[in-house]
Order: sequence, then structure tokens, then C-alpha cells
Amino acid sequence: MAKIIKAKIENLKYRAGTSMRKNKLNEYKLADFDVNEASASGIVEIDEKNKVAYSKWVTPKRTRSYPFARIYDTYSFGGKRITIIPIIKDEGIGASKNKSNNDRINFITLSWMNLTNVFVILAWYSDAEKKTEYRITSQKFDTNYIKKKIKEISEYQFDAHHWNNEHFIKDFRDVYEKAVSSYDAISEKLSVKLHPSSGHKAFLEKIIDKSNPKTISLNNFASETLAKSRLAAAREVVVKHKNEHLSLESEKLVFEIVNNLGGSYFLTADEIIIDEDKKQLIIQEAKNATTEKLPKSADIKDGLFKILLFSQIKTIHIDEIKYDYKVSLKLTGRISSSLKLPTTQENIASFVHKEKISRPDTASITMLNEEATENDYEVEITNN
Repeated sequence: MAKIIKAKIENLKYRAGTSMRKNKLNEYKLADFDVNEASASGIVEIDEKNKVAYSKWVTPKRTRSYPFARIYDTYSFGGKRITIIPIIKDEGIGASKNKSNNDRINFITLSWMNLTNVFVILAWYSDAEKKTEYRITSQKFDTNYIKKKIKEISEYQFDAHHWNNEHFIKDFRDVYEKAVSSYDAISEKLSVKLHPSSGHKAFLEKIIDKSNPKTISLNNFASETLAKSRLAAAREVVVKHKNEHLSLESEKLVFEIVNNLGGSYFLTADEIIIDEDKKQLIIQEAKNATTEKLPKSADIKDGLFKILLFSQIKTIHIDEIKYDYKVSLKLTGRISSSLKLPTTQENIASFVHKEKISRPDTASITMLNEEATENDYEVEITNN
């Protein structure tokens, strides 16, 4: 029997642990801010009384370069959080033997940013350097445009959900066309073969709002960027067995979250473990280190960002039946024992000693313990 997984979230609350509060971000004055030279995350001072935190993506694809980890670093800042995302990233037709490396932003990214109250700046790459006849590198944003948008967001009176939806609807087409034109110009200037612009133009035609062609339709955007099979899976997750594990590769992992502003969004989780008899489920993010004792810091923060949102869910229903749930981050590596967080410092010290954990990894475990304690979720560190 088909199951429908729906969740509701009302507010996002985050309390930084001591380690995250000590995480000092680089600060820049807006007048001097160059997004291309600045650190991956930081703070921009608009004036003496107004600052915002920012992070930047190097590609619109969420599974490359750990953009969620960069955003998580800005959560120690108490004001507005902005993230800068290239609407398209083309590295050239010879960028990889196995991948096209011609990415564009999708609806799930908008979902994550709306639900976590992160302001988006859609951007484009205006310049690059030649690496080979088939590849470009050192791509650069239009700095003046980024600074203008940061200033606009600093003065914006509503939350990120309103900004993002309005920004996507009204500005998407203009930014997208600038990106396509820019890549055409870069290709000609550097004599590098990039992907044909026809594919991007065809995509844009599918998401335009026909009643107002200068804008896009968010519904069309969702339909085109969430494969129809994944949209169907969001409504038809099948639970066949008690404690069924839905794997990372399964398209069944998309589920729907509704927020208090009336928005309906689709997200994914690494694992959804369902106990049909007890009407319980676990939403779990999993990070693995194949050769090290712990996953790297960026991987861990990527998982933390995701379960930060999942831990805020108020209710989950499957086919109108309410389920109890918990959220967990599972970290696996080359260790012989296990540790569950939150726990005492004595337990951490014992685990670190037994497993001969390095100082950087010990600091990560301490940070994880603080974050789990402050934000009411579980972390399991175990062997792979």
C-alpha cells in the first residue's frame, strides 16, 4: 500500500554550542567586499549598526564543495544569513570523463533555504580563466551585483521565505539569461568549448510563467527540476517491512514538508527507518570515512545543517496517521567501538583514549556533543 510522508515545521530554533560561538568569521566592509577574494563564509558590515553573515557556493549542486557546511558556519551569527549561489556552473565539455559538470540550481535547494531562513542571492559567473581547450577554471562572480543584493537584503523587512520566492520569481530569468550569455562570451573569449546554450534556453522556456514571461513559475520550476519519478515518490513511499531502511540511492527518500507560511517543499534524507508496528520512524543523515577514524569536518557540518532542520519538525504523518519520530546523525569510520552523543566528558575522554583519536577529531567530537545537547538530537559515532 502506498504511503504518503508529510511533515510540518513551524519555527527554526538554533542554539550554538561553545565551539560554534568561538568560531570567528572573517569580517569585511561592504564597500571593500570582493566575493571572489573573500573566504567561503564570513560577515559583511553594511554600516556600524548593520551586519549580515554570508556564505558562497562554487556550484549550484549541493553534493559538491559542501555548501551546507559553509552555511552552517554562519549559524553562530545572530542576524540575517545570506548564501550566494551560481544559477548555472559550466566547467566545459571536457571537465570530466564521467560527468557533464554543467549544473543548474533546482527546487530542493530553494526548499532548504526557505525552511532554514537563509536568504539566497542568485548569481552568475562573469569571467573565468582557460585551463584547457575544453575546460575553464577560476570562475568569478560579478562583485558589484553581489554587493547590491547584499545591501538590498540588509534593508529587507520580511523573512528569507518571502525574499527567496520573490527573488526566484522576478529575478530568475534575468540572472539565468545573464549566465547563459556570459558563458557564450567566455567561450568565445578564451576559445574553450563549453556546453551548448540551447539546453539552458530550452529549460528556461519550460519554467517561464506564460501569463508574465518576465517571471518564472515556481510550480513549473519544481516540476522540471524534481524528476517526475521523485515527485511521485514523495507521495508514494512504500513501507513493506518493519524497520525498513530506505537507502541513499532510493528515489523514495523525497518527502514533503509544509511550513507555517503555507509553503510546501520537498527534501531528501539519507535514511528513513520506519517501524510500522510502533508507528515510529527515524530520519537519519549518514556520513562515512573509509580510511579515517571520522568523516572530515565539512562532511560533518553538512550533516549537522540537515538534521538541524529535521530536528525542528513538529509532526509527521503517513497516510494521515501520526508517527513518532527522532532525528539522528550517524558517523562511521575506522574505529572499533561506538559513542552516542550527547554524553558526558568522561565518556568522550574514554572513547578518545581507546580509539587514539587525533586532536582535530577530538575537537569535532566535542563540538558535536555541544551541538547535540543544545539542539536536542542524537549523534552516533560507530565503525564502518
